[in-house]
Parts: sequence; structure tokens; C-alpha cells
Amino acid sequence: MLPILFNVGPFAVHAYGFFVALAFLVGSITAVYFAKREGIGSETVLDLAIYVVISAVVGARLFYVFLYDWEYFRQNPIEIIMVQKGGLVFLGGMSLSIVVVAIYARLRNISMLKLYDAIAPGMLLGQAIGRSGCFLNGCCFGIPTKFPWGVIFPAGSDAAAYFPGQPLHPVQIYTSLAMLLAFLLLVWIYRFKKFDGQIFFWGLILYSAYRFMDEFLRVDPRWMILSIAQWMVIFTFAFGVWGLLRYRKKPGA
Repeated sequence: MLPILFNVGPFAVHAYGFFVALAFLVGSITAVYFAKREGIGSETVLDLAIYVVISAVVGARLFYVFLYDWEYFRQNPIEIIMVQKGGLVFLGGMSLSIVVVAIYARLRNISMLKLYDAIAPGMLLGQAIGRSGCFLNGCCFGIPTKFPWGVIFPAGSDAAAYFPGQPLHPVQIYTSLAMLLAFLLLVWIYRFKKFDGQIFFWGLILYSAYRFMDEFLRVDPRWMILSIAQWMVIFTFAFGVWGLLRYRKKPGA
């Protein structure tokens, strides 16, 4: 674990914040590349990237604050804005970002589905990069395991606070590898794209399927056996399947 990568004078560069920033940068560059294939100008995507970054951070943080540790943040409200140390939930950020992209597309008179298609690969690639920061920070950890690749996180990390001295599933690394694979699959599917929205809906399906399985190896709040994230991705998966079926039959819709 390496929560602080290096220091610049009196300022510490946190691994979590660094990799989240890197994820947004790489995701934006990737979106610009695919936007060109959709006939969307790079200026449009770069302008949108600012709103996506803000909405993603806000959505991810609010999701974490209200659903994971509300009592703590209610007593320490200043901590809500201290995201550099961790506490962002990808599902919350993705949800709010999708809404913001839809609004942006409507205001700029751009095809919403084309814009979603351009952004989807970069979103998954960004997730793959961002989870590296989670691993170095010792957050978003897994449950104990006897597998030889289990990781014992040092004292001071969130993982060690829950499971001191126990080897845990490195679910952060699992996610990075899975999202990298999902990104490559989307790139491959892009070669055979037949209708707008196809890449976006496949992205939702791939992410949701993996996240549902991944949650069984993580420590997250539960409701009726399943975690909150699992309930969310059930609907996300269903929405992705619905989108593929609907727009495959009516590509001009």
C-alpha cells in the first residue's frame, strides 16, 4: 500500500487522487478519439469532459456519504469535500454523469446515443485506472481469502481496520483487469457497430455483470442478502439489455 506517492514541497500527492485524476484524463482522451468516429468534434467532448468530471466526483461522493457513512459525515461535514483520501463510489458518479451527458446532448442538439457511445469505452478504461489508486490507498477492499495472492494491508488503511493482519481478496486489482478486458471488448464491438447506443448499452451490461459478481467478494452494506450496489446493477443490466433490444430493432429511433 502506498497512500502517498510523493511530496511536492509541503504538499502530499495522494495515490487515490492521482489515479482518479489520471483516469479522467485518459478517459477524456479516449472519448475524443471515439467521438471523431461518431462525427462529433473534439471541442464538444472536451467541453463536456469538464461537466462530466464535476458530476462524476459529486455523484460518487454523495453516494458514498449518504449510503456508506452518513453518521460520520453528519458529525464531520468538512470531511465531505476531502475526496483525495478516498470515498468515491463509481456507480454514483456514473449515474449522475449519464444524466449530465443527456442534458448536454439535448442543449447542444447532438445525438445523445452517439455521445454515449463515444464516452463508454473511456469510462471503463478510467475505472480500470482508478481502481489502482484504491489498491494503493487500501480502500474498496475485499473479504478474507486463503488464496496465495491474498493481500495483507498495513495498519492505517481501511482494509486493516476491518481485517487486521488477514489476507484479503485484491478486488481492486480484479476490477482493474476486468474493466481493461471490458474496454477491449467494447473496442472490438465498435468495429461492428450497427446502431447508435450499441456500445453504451454493452458497456452497461459488461460493467453490471462484473460488478454483481465482484460484490460477493467485497464488504458493502447489505439489504435483503444483496448489497446496495448489486441492487443497482440489476437495474443497470436490465436497462442495457432493453436498450440493445429496442435500438437494434429501431436503429433510427
